[in-house]
Amino acid sequence: MKTLKSLIYLSKGNLPSKMAHTVQIAKMAQAFSQKIKNFELVTAGDAFSAIQGMNSEFQNWYGLHHKFKLVRLPIHIKFRYPFPHNYENQIFYKVAILYACLKSPSVVYTRTPAIADILLKIGVPVLWEWHEPIPEESKSFYQKIFAYKNLLGVVTTLPQLAENYIDNGLLKNKILVAANAVDLKNFLPYQDKQLARKELSIYQEDKIVVYSGHLYEYKGIPTILETARLLPEYKFVLVGGWADDVQKVQAACQKIGLSNITLVGHVHQTKLASYLYAADVLILPTSKYWDLAGATCPLKLFDYMVSRRPIVASALPTIMTVARDQQNAILAEPDDPISFKEAILSLFENPVLANTIAECAFQEVQNLTWDNRAEQVLQFITERLQEVDEDVVSYRKSFIKYIKQKVFSRLDNYLPSLQSSQVR
Repeated sequence: MKTLKSLIYLSKGNLPSKMAHTVQIAKMAQAFSQKIKNFELVTAGDAFSAIQGMNSEFQNWYGLHHKFKLVRLPIHIKFRYPFPHNYENQIFYKVAILYACLKSPSVVYTRTPAIADILLKIGVPVLWEWHEPIPEESKSFYQKIFAYKNLLGVVTTLPQLAENYIDNGLLKNKILVAANAVDLKNFLPYQDKQLARKELSIYQEDKIVVYSGHLYEYKGIPTILETARLLPEYKFVLVGGWADDVQKVQAACQKIGLSNITLVGHVHQTKLASYLYAADVLILPTSKYWDLAGATCPLKLFDYMVSRRPIVASALPTIMTVARDQQNAILAEPDDPISFKEAILSLFENPVLANTIAECAFQEVQNLTWDNRAEQVLQFITERLQEVDEDVVSYRKSFIKYIKQKVFSRLDNYLPSLQSSQVR
């Protein structure tokens, strides 16, 4: 029986960052590290951070409770963290791939298509996590990835995405649907509403609706602003967002005369819980007009569930794989401020309903932890390893062969041009 002896997680290189996907990467890495002795998470860095590896600042940023091997490849001389939202570095990709090949782990895990593509060409066994549908204009690229024998499988978060991949050629036995999760420890100790508000200097008597996450329009920010206009006696607290986006929303509030919106900006994972505990209602107004609305089930939903506060969320099919109307949440029509207003009022007017759905969500999320998700993924990897040929998981020869092919290919292109120049 083949065993999973080592695992390397190659990120996009942008940790730490305010991007939500990096939270998922960091949490999954922490969970993997508790179950596999030889585990490494690889990201970009500079000379100083490469020496530090996992430091307290990185831990606090993501609310990590355990140190693990964090490899920060020094491709920058000096870098000011966090990484910007559009960070992408081809040099990091190449160095990270070389690093993984030289380490020869049992499996390489990644969420980055460019990294997965090159690793698969080399012959490295890869488990790829992906949360987006296959775009029509790039079908051939993804279908090529799905066809590699050394692609152990694809991990995704929604059955809708799994069907999309299967329709594009991925074998059913190579797909694992594993919902996103939550780190329960980040919400301990539990804070009652009064304590959380005292800590954050929020008035105890205020009726507070909290949103956490980025401030992009497709996240439903226009819906929040219009709902706030319809509910002037309620306070809306928005936690998160890039500095530029915070300024844009502030300007929008001033333009329409909104005074009941508070913009907090980005906070570390360790502080997020206090804002959720301070809420009367938590809001998730994802827009149906977002091109990825059919592929998203936000991390914030799981954070909301563990906070024991009632949730009002957009009635999107993907969100409804977790949220059920009148059971563990109240669902409102996406992009409809009146629907969100009525949902919020129903919770304030019916505290029994509010407490019931909040408690139901809390109980259900207890099993949706990163540890449990990592266990699912590792079991899937082990099963997939049994089904691949030995030469697929022994890739040193494949790596050398790939390098030779690249060298000879360049020589083949170089020699004709050299000969023609000599003739001239």
